[in-house]
Formats: sequence, C-alpha cells, structure tokens
Amino acid sequence: MTDARELRLALGDGDAVAAALHLPRPRGAQALADAGHAALRPNPVLLLPGARGDHDASHVVALAGHLSDAGHPVVRSALSSRPPGSGVVGPAERSIGRLVAILTAARELVPDGSTAWVIGGASYGGRVASLAIAEHGAASLGVAGLILVAYPLHPPGRPDRLRVAHWPRVDVPVLMLSGDADPFLTLELLDLHAEEFTGPLVRVLVPGARHDLSVSSRSAPDGRRRTPAEAVGEHVEPVHAWLATLPENGAVGH
Repeated sequence: MTDARELRLALGDGDAVAAALHLPRPRGAQALADAGHAALRPNPVLLLPGARGDHDASHVVALAGHLSDAGHPVVRSALSSRPPGSGVVGPAERSIGRLVAILTAARELVPDGSTAWVIGGASYGGRVASLAIAEHGAASLGVAGLILVAYPLHPPGRPDRLRVAHWPRVDVPVLMLSGDADPFLTLELLDLHAEEFTGPLVRVLVPGARHDLSVSSRSAPDGRRRTPAEAVGEHVEPVHAWLATLPENGAVGH
C-alpha cells in the first residue's frame, strides 16, 4: 500500500489536528481503469475517526491505503487536537464546524478545485460527515459522496435511540460498510430506514464483523478470524465500484 505522510492540519482558529496524507502511486488511476472503474479525476477522500479520535485505527488506515492505491488522494484526520483515546470529542452535532474546517484545510493539500470530495469515516466520524452534509448541503461543501464505515445506527442495546432523523437531508450517494455483528447496528432497522436517504444507498456487509470490522473465528461464516484491515481488504472492491459511479466523477457543479 501507499505510504502516508504524517502532518498537522491548521484549522484557522489557532488549533490544529493530526492527519495523514495518502497520495496515489503514479499507476493508481491505471489500476482503476484495469479493474473497469476508470475515473478521469479520481475523487479525493476525507476519512475521519471514531469517537475515541484515533485516525490511525487499522480499518481506517486500511481503507485509506486501498483507495489511494486505486488512484484517490486520501486525507485521514483526527477531529480533535486531544490525544487519541482521551474520550468522546462531544456530541456529533457540535463537530460539524470542525469537519468543515478540516475539509477546507485538506483541500489545500490536494488543490484540484474542479473535483468534489468524498467525505466520511468510521462510526462517529461518518456520522459527523452525514450531519455536515445534511446541514450545509453537498453542493455548498463541494462533496460528491458519503462513506459510512460502521455507522452507529443506535447506541448498543438502545435500538429506540435511532440516529436517522437527518438522513432525508443527505443529498449525495452513500456507501455503508458495516458488520452484521456490530452492536451499534440492527439490520432490520437499517432495512426499515435505508430509503430515507435522499441520495442512493449502497450497502456492503461484512459477515461476522463487529464495530471495528474485526471478525472472530466464532462469528466468521468460514471459521477464520480476520483483523479489521483484512476485513476491509476483502470488501473494498464494491467501494471502488461505487466511487466510479459518482456523477461526473465528482466534478463540482456550483
């Protein structure tokens, strides 16, 4: 996989967050074409972490690496300047402004103003991205798609506390990569609410995977355990295919 350059994103308010930049290999776009997913201008991707703030979580790093190998510039960014693992960074709604600032800073690293970004991330990070699109609109943000990795549909054991009220205002194509053993997800409830997104939804299900996409030997259909990175690698092809379907390869139309 591509090497990542560690850096800090200055957010314009005197604050900065840890981040990493994955630039595609020169043959990344050709790899997409060889797989039948050619894009004239592969969309840059911004991936955000879960609530513990670890943008170096193995499934996030693995997804970034696979997308970069296929030709997409990828920025992995923390949402908070606090050290990873120091706790939840606050209610997701309060992180929308921080995400917008991070996206602005990320654009300086990949300055192609004619190409829209794909934003998203793991759990909390994906939820913040979905809320930002719902609040600001995809055109205003210059966003072409949303990737939700292990979206926290509800708190564990609390299927009555669904996090779907904003979905009708998410006006971009959405890809959800989830495990069917995730305690934050009830598949029947996802089936019930999936059509509430305004944009089209593609769902990729990892059999036996929990919230970090790890698969135990007990939960795996074939009895073989998988690390989060291995699970991502086995299910990344539908993500490539979905990215190739984005309108006009993500060209900004505003």
